[in-house]
Amino acid sequence: MSLSGVRPAVSRIARRCYSAQASATRKSEEGAILPKQDVVVSKLANGLTVASLDNYSPVSKVSVVVNAGSRYETSENLGITHCLRTFANLTSKGASSFSISRGLEDIGASLEATTTKEHMIYTVQCLRDNLDTACHYLTAVTTGQEFRDWEVKDNKIRLKMDLAVRNNDLIADVIEGLHSAAFRSSLGKSLYAPEFMIPSISPQSLHDFVDGHFLAGNMALVGVGVDHDDLRAFGDKMPLKEGGVVQKVPAKFHGGQQSRNPTSSALAFAAIGVEGTSLSSKDLLTAGVLQHLMGVGQHVKWGSNVASSRLNQSAAQVTSLPSSTNCFNLAYTDAGIFGVCAITQSQDMNPILKSVMGVFRAATKGNIDSKDFQRAKNQLKSSLLMKYENQETILEDIAIQALATGGFKPISEVVADIDAITADDAVRLAKKMFNGKPSMAVSGNLSNTSYLEELMSA
Repeated sequence: MSLSGVRPAVSRIARRCYSAQASATRKSEEGAILPKQDVVVSKLANGLTVASLDNYSPVSKVSVVVNAGSRYETSENLGITHCLRTFANLTSKGASSFSISRGLEDIGASLEATTTKEHMIYTVQCLRDNLDTACHYLTAVTTGQEFRDWEVKDNKIRLKMDLAVRNNDLIADVIEGLHSAAFRSSLGKSLYAPEFMIPSISPQSLHDFVDGHFLAGNMALVGVGVDHDDLRAFGDKMPLKEGGVVQKVPAKFHGGQQSRNPTSSALAFAAIGVEGTSLSSKDLLTAGVLQHLMGVGQHVKWGSNVASSRLNQSAAQVTSLPSSTNCFNLAYTDAGIFGVCAITQSQDMNPILKSVMGVFRAATKGNIDSKDFQRAKNQLKSSLLMKYENQETILEDIAIQALATGGFKPISEVVADIDAITADDAVRLAKKMFNGKPSMAVSGNLSNTSYLEELMSA
């Protein structure tokens, strides 16, 4: 679960200028519009998966993606992936911490490390002409980690700062709490290190995790705005350890579980989820349509989203105070969780949760208007297509598909699959999901928030 910030307006102007300049140059040099390129996926002799899309962008993004998210942690190294994310810029065999920062700044490049439940992702972004230099530093931080004792010790304060920010984010708290309750181990492991584990994190424990997971067959090298042959050549030069895909503990959804975290907040936060679909499920896109049918948030700035969101319509009938209810659909390689996140005044949480569960039950009865269903399909398609205007989204999608399947399904085929979904498909999936036992996580002012079994029996 990674988050982004806001870039200055001048950077957006610069990007447009670069793009316009590059486009004009190519047209004048070749006298024709360059042909559209498809995603190319291949595998090197050492087992490294290489995937790329050359979209002729003057800005290139290259990522090293490892099957090494928080679900791969054990009780002995809990929080180790949070440490790897935070310590990504520490001294390596190829460059010191200062050299990494200075070298990337000199070419106007950036380095970012993110983690998900399943993946560790290192990404460099730079001008296309500076790709060799940027990839040198990418190699250094992904294959030459040194984890010097004094650097690890000095940077542990950054872990505590992350936890301080995280502890004030109650939306993240209920999502993490729901995963912990519903999946226990595997996907239930947090993206953040428990504070009690920070003192025990050592250079040796970091090396042990890297040595066991950063293996050629367990990684992918992915690029957007880069030639595939160039990316393969870069992959051949990476000093990777030999090894295949690291096996993970299968995720199993547990219904009827709950997590409660009372805080001093004036608001109440809740997330209720049922067993959803995995990334490989044939019902994955149907779940996406069902999500948009329930309501996924505002489509118009400052709007209440009551017009198209069944969840917010239901909430508005039980309270006149401000509230927010949004459906989520989180899919992983072997499991998924589908549900709703609600934020409201503490006294309104119970009636809102009951109304939300009523909306879910109604979906199992086939009460789906044809216009509403088509709207949900259109919203899902537009959401995916708009996200595909973002180079970062394209990169992440290519990486996940390449690692999971060894191939890539283009967005045009995904849109066609959405068009083929029927209302009967949605009702069938709704019955399968909503007739199962949910799990729940709540946080904030819980003085008027019932326990899960009380809500279910009401």
